[in-house]
Amino acid sequence: MKRNYDFSKAAVIKGPIKSKSQVDAALGEQKTLTSIRLDKDIIEVAKQRAEKEGVGYLTWLNKKLRGAVLGEENLEDRVQKLEKAVFKKKAL
Repeated sequence: MKRNYDFSKAAVIKGPIKSKSQVDAALGEQKTLTSIRLDKDIIEVAKQRAEKEGVGYLTWLNKKLRGAVLGEENLEDRVQKLEKAVFKKKAL
């Protein structure tokens, strides 16, 4: 378990939590509950990689899906593209 957490994007609930619907209303603005079937090996890899990054596997999957669907590149992909471009110029 991590010692420090970033709550900057957490749902805000003012006052005491009185019902599940209050929590659902706060989360509903950010997330949608859905059910999908994924291959076991994909889930296992997601859990392993998420653990290495210190996040939950559903958070990790959401991040990867967002990148794939919306075309957002992660830092590693961007660095690899830059390295290829730099080495290509040096070869010329």
